[in-house]
Amino acid sequence: MKLIYIQTDFPNGRSHILMRDTESTYPELVHFLMVLSNRGTLWVDVFWPYDQESEGYTRRISEQLFWQTFREWRLQGILLGDSEKVAQMLARRRLAKKV
Repeated sequence: MKLIYIQTDFPNGRSHILMRDTESTYPELVHFLMVLSNRGTLWVDVFWPYDQESEGYTRRISEQLFWQTFREWRLQGILLGDSEKVAQMLARRRLAKKV
């Protein structure tokens, strides 16, 4: 397992910080060990379909910056996310894509 730390800043103001396993064996899925949203939700150990759109808003950050941001957002309050809802939303979005 080789981790990198990344931050995704969407145009609508939403941000995520993620630990990503670059040695994941599934190219069509991205393995995030932890996904933290600045809207106060935390997901742990999730697989998401690769999303080309979000990659455009994503940059690599240092481990130190990841944990600093994590602490700041945690002080604002974190809730455990429902990974099933996220998976359903991503699946609907994927199925709605025109080929």
